[in-house]
Amino acid sequence: MLDHSQVRALLRQRPPMLLLDTVREFAPPAALVATKAVTAAEDCYRDLEDASGIEDFAYPPALLLESFGQAASVLWSLAGLGPVGEVPLMAGLRDLVLAAPVVPGDVLEHQVRLQHHSGTVGEFTGRTQVAGRTVLTVGSLLVVARSAPSLFPSPASSTATGG
Repeated sequence: MLDHSQVRALLRQRPPMLLLDTVREFAPPAALVATKAVTAAEDCYRDLEDASGIEDFAYPPALLLESFGQAASVLWSLAGLGPVGEVPLMAGLRDLVLAAPVVPGDVLEHQVRLQHHSGTVGEFTGRTQVAGRTVLTVGSLLVVARSAPSLFPSPASSTATGG
């Protein structure tokens, strides 16, 4: 449904932190299925020795969760859940289960569902699968939206403060 260029247009993240490739399904406003292919060329594997075993290539859980969070962010945007100009930010997690390692060659399939939405707050749940096996379960991912100007200083203000 959305190719990589369309996903990229919806997210503020850029490589190496852009961790979503496509959106396969969108059931407005409550569900989305997105993918990310894990490759050995990613920065997290850069310093591994040539003799490293496959267990050394386990994808970092923080990146797995970030990729899931980016899928929730795309659902937020596609469903029009927040005011224009506001950025969804992960504010909390509950009932997170890392069930199996992910390695290069795996394709993550994030299945994200909107549980609740009110104003600038949303709660998501879901799971991530690789070839039909669950690798991550998220009981609750809480998102709050904040205005972009409050998060990203304007060029004029960073120049005035010496930054």
